[in-house]
Amino acid sequence: MTTALKRLLWMSISSGIIFNYMGIFINLFIWEKGNQIFDVAWFNLVMFLAWGVAFMYGANLLSKFTIGSVMRVAAIGAGVTFVLLSWVHFEPKILYISLIAIPVGLTNGLYGSANNMGISLFGKGKEFTVFFSAVNVIGQLISFLNPLLFAVIIKWMGFTASFFIMFIFIALMIFTSYFVPAISLKKANEPVFRKFRLGHVFATPQLKWMIPSLVAGGFFIQFQGIFSLIFTFSVTQDKLNIALLQIMYTSFTIACVFIYRRFSRTRDISDNKWLSFGMAAAAAGFLLALFPTPLILILSNILTTIGLFFFSTIWSSRQFLVTYQLEPIHQTRVMVWRELILVISRMFLLALILGIQDFDGYVFKAVMIFSFSSALLIPYFSRKSDESAVKTVIKGVES
Repeated sequence: MTTALKRLLWMSISSGIIFNYMGIFINLFIWEKGNQIFDVAWFNLVMFLAWGVAFMYGANLLSKFTIGSVMRVAAIGAGVTFVLLSWVHFEPKILYISLIAIPVGLTNGLYGSANNMGISLFGKGKEFTVFFSAVNVIGQLISFLNPLLFAVIIKWMGFTASFFIMFIFIALMIFTSYFVPAISLKKANEPVFRKFRLGHVFATPQLKWMIPSLVAGGFFIQFQGIFSLIFTFSVTQDKLNIALLQIMYTSFTIACVFIYRRFSRTRDISDNKWLSFGMAAAAAGFLLALFPTPLILILSNILTTIGLFFFSTIWSSRQFLVTYQLEPIHQTRVMVWRELILVISRMFLLALILGIQDFDGYVFKAVMIFSFSSALLIPYFSRKSDESAVKTVIKGVES
């Protein structure tokens, strides 16, 4: 792994603590306002709207500033979030939830644009898989320790105390941002959004297959992301037990890391097979959710967590691998479209989730089957992308 990617890895550690807290405890904070699926879905819907806008704006900022500067703006957005959570409370609830969701989305969008640009410019070939594997391991360690630490703090001292502690990690994120590579698009000859049509950006057959893969991936990520939390919140209201369940899910992911690495070294198992296994596990988890008893919901989360590991490690690295030979400005356009497609598909699924009242209704079952089908399609789209790449190489040799 290059020095540049190692520095980005350190940035992932400092920012990962903040994003892990946001992903679990802000959603829990919203859930406790009324134990309604609508509230959590609305929070995430507004957040992703802000996320998409911020990602586009962040990509535009990279034509003038370095990724470190954009990351610092993202850190300020996180600071605004915790200021609002600490001191601002008002009715109606839907407006309050929206107000909290906007800076969370801005933080994620700005950081995502800077981080993705850094990875795509400095990664080479198999380094993407190594990088994402390392990010996953570190992410799992954070997921192991962070929930337990903050669950204890919240249980004993309340949410407000945990909000204040997050300012320490925001300061650490700002400090770390000064050491990431000074990457920008200042040398690009044209603006990011000049040749931004979907057909122009995804010009090759391999890039075109990214589009349906991104749509299906967005549906899978969002269903797994929101319902893994809601299932956990439904099983127990005790914050320490919620943290322990999150740690258990993380333990299964860490086990997947060791299994994946061991079998990859000793046996000839293709990434497509690993991805298919992961998506099959996720699909089984989705089906189990049709029988929403506490133990079944926990088992459902275990299976979808296993699926998410293989998805994040293999699918994400392949997405970046497809783009690393492109010109930096073209890479940026692909990354912006990639994020927009993911955000739009996630928002579409969240709009469907807004209508879910409980786990026994037809709306939940319909959304679950839809997400189940999307998970099973991801390996197919990945395989078609590989096949198109091989055909392109063969044509190039023959010509």
